[in-house]
Amino acid sequence: MAGQLIAAEPNSKQEPEAIADARRFGADEGQLAELRLHLVGPAFAPVRVWRSNIEAVLAFVMAGTQWRTTLDLVGQSLRLRWIGLDYAGAKIGIEGSGLTLTPRLWTGLRIMEAAARDALNGDDPIS
Repeated sequence: MAGQLIAAEPNSKQEPEAIADARRFGADEGQLAELRLHLVGPAFAPVRVWRSNIEAVLAFVMAGTQWRTTLDLVGQSLRLRWIGLDYAGAKIGIEGSGLTLTPRLWTGLRIMEAAARDALNGDDPIS
């Protein structure tokens, strides 16, 4: 039996730090719009998750603000590069939400992190 998670768009009026940084480094409006899409994402219908994965998905959502990123200069354009989660911040967010960070949960989180990082960076999935 599958559990259900519903993705909600954040309700924040403050510009995300990554957007402000990109603007300071000279990103144009098109690049800022693409960055916003990566940060917020499109609105999705409810997502079905296997019961055995629900805790890992919840941990990943709780750590979702803890991404480390950098900007790469590609030609004359800036490109956001997703590096991975800041594990100290992710741990605080996960444990602060009431989840216990077990080795099994950590493994699930790392698997999701790698897949998300590759997708966000536009990299080919590992075969």
